Amino acid sequence: MARYVTVCAFDTPPPDSLAAALDLADRLRLVRGEDHPDLWISWASFHEIEPSLAAALAAGQVRCAALLPTLPPPEQRWMLTEWRGQLAVHGSIADQLDPRFWDSLSGYDLIDMRTFTPARDTPGSAVTVSATGLHRSRAEWVETAAEYRASLDTNRPTVITAPVRQIITRMRDWFGDLADERVGGAVAILAMSGVTPSARSQAVLRNPAALGLRRVSGHTALAAHARAGQLTAQAWGTRSDDPTRGLARPRPDYLRQESRTLTAGLRAMKATTRARYAVLVSLTAREDLEVLIGTGLVFEQTALNRVQNLAIAAGSIMQAKVGQHAALALPAWCLNRRLAPPGGEAVRATPLCLPLTADVNQAMVWSIVERSPENFGARA
Repeated sequence: MARYVTVCAFDTPPPDSLAAALDLADRLRLVRGEDHPDLWISWASFHEIEPSLAAALAAGQVRCAALLPTLPPPEQRWMLTEWRGQLAVHGSIADQLDPRFWDSLSGYDLIDMRTFTPARDTPGSAVTVSATGLHRSRAEWVETAAEYRASLDTNRPTVITAPVRQIITRMRDWFGDLADERVGGAVAILAMSGVTPSARSQAVLRNPAALGLRRVSGHTALAAHARAGQLTAQAWGTRSDDPTRGLARPRPDYLRQESRTLTAGLRAMKATTRARYAVLVSLTAREDLEVLIGTGLVFEQTALNRVQNLAIAAGSIMQAKVGQHAALALPAWCLNRRLAPPGGEAVRATPLCLPLTADVNQAMVWSIVERSPENFGARA
């Protein structure tokens, strides 16, 4: 992310602990001779201070804040103090925000500004606020496969350095049930941690929390039904508007009318979400089931293959009838900027999801999953 300027306004001078968390560097005056509210500038990368700023705004420790390409002239600095409890962002860089930390509130087209409030469900792993100040949570660097595996179901960002060969040859030891083909998740974590099929050196392996992911819960979730053996699921990733084109075998034979219906539905959902990719899901149930495919659900490649993993951009509920084939195509976001786009490869639903807001875009998704481990705290 480019180095933009963050301005924070305070009703009273910020304590040293808060100034350090937000990396405040310079004072700023609204107009000549006016000292209230107290304005401070941070030149730090916004992603480095974003969790702390969201928590401080939610706690009332920061009156308001603004993220701008450059400092405005004095006659425009009123916008730095206008929206109490909110972050004002210039429209040209609004897509740089991490959607886990913010709820979109309003847009002001005349001055090309958007305002955001701290998300009601800000990830608890990012920051904590105490009576003595605000502290950035540190990622936990662990030393063994057992410690890493124990972190998979927690909301605590956890990172480990290990030889790629050791990880690949002992998948169950590292990933537990996520290495089970009926469950899935391990391939997505490996790819999102930067591991490729040809990697031979050390890998910095992150747990789901350190990738912005959460574990899906609920008995109607697709992964839960698949694990319980209540249905057979097939899925494919695609970049085509016709989701039935060019699918890897084995695959169902779709009649022309069914293909047209799936294509029309997918095009409409792509237009709404602006997502470029899609996942086609095919289910055969052993009993009548309601199947939830939630927004943000991660579909992984069935093996490391240099092709993108995907997160659903707009979820849906499928009604699967016993003995009947059910199909649904949903728009999806890419989770791996540097990998090839999907072209009909088989993918697998996982019990992992990426929490997403309605106004998310592809750049925002990448900003979440590509966050440097250092942004969670330095290694001890």
